Amino acid sequence: MNIFTWIQKIWRTLSSISGNVVTAAFLISLIVFLIEKYRYHYKRAAYKKEEKSFLSGIRMPEGSAVRKVAVITGASSGLGRKYALSIDRNPAKYDVTEFWLIARRRDRLEALASGLHLPVKVLCLDLTDSENIDFLEKCLEQESASAGGSSAFTVSMLLNCAGYGKYGSSRDIGRQEECRMIDTNDKASISVTAAVIPYMNAGSRILEVCSVAGFQPIPFFNCYAASKSLLYSYSRALRIELLNSGISVTAVCPYWIKDTEFIAKAAGKQKDLFLASTASRVVRISLFDVQHHHALSTPGLLCTLDRIFARWIPDEVLAYIMTFFL
Repeated sequence: MNIFTWIQKIWRTLSSISGNVVTAAFLISLIVFLIEKYRYHYKRAAYKKEEKSFLSGIRMPEGSAVRKVAVITGASSGLGRKYALSIDRNPAKYDVTEFWLIARRRDRLEALASGLHLPVKVLCLDLTDSENIDFLEKCLEQESASAGGSSAFTVSMLLNCAGYGKYGSSRDIGRQEECRMIDTNDKASISVTAAVIPYMNAGSRILEVCSVAGFQPIPFFNCYAASKSLLYSYSRALRIELLNSGISVTAVCPYWIKDTEFIAKAAGKQKDLFLASTASRVVRISLFDVQHHHALSTPGLLCTLDRIFARWIPDEVLAYIMTFFL
């Protein structure tokens, strides 16, 4: 038996084993998915019953109602702005009665707020400053207390959209810019999430805007990809932590989006990138995934393919391939 025959034999054996492994992995994933769906439904139903019992036992002030807040970071532009506009068109679908919009640019926040139908609280904050996180926590605490507690005031959705990237080598970008990326993409998102969770109940949803970049290392987009990898890992683990609370967490991992400021800021100029998506498409698909408690949303063809192949292709190969998409 020559070497080519041995190679063919080994290949057939490995293919047979991997086929069984893939099938088993699919069945296990399906079972876990169904268990999660049941638990979210059960916890949500139990909370609704508890909420109804609570409200029937107190006299709400005339004209008041249960407050269900959507907190959106990075709301002044891009995905954050699009999420606010989309939810505002059908707030009952997302169990939202008001918005808390957070970003640094007050003029843009106020312009967005003026076009929304729901009540809006504008918070002009730099979330990389820990004092501003303390301020947000204090606002949540005060509003919850004045509304009568967790059954009358709840954060029904958290959409963490604040973030940015910078294209170039680590040597050219420099220490300060890379640290600022980590502070914005990771520290701020995780801090806001931790501040908001105590005011969430069963049925509340967390959306963390990660990126397809988080699936593998990317040369010349190194720090951004690493920061999104951290946020992606955090989101997937947090989902399991909060499962028994009935709070779902969805990691949204889009590819390039051509109609936001992101590409121009990252590259220093606007570029036409291969199969880049639109903000409206990303928002529409990801909100569907969030509504259905999906753990991961890859709103587009390329990010879905990357999601699949990143599990099987070595990082060294993926890192080289990804340079062709920048």
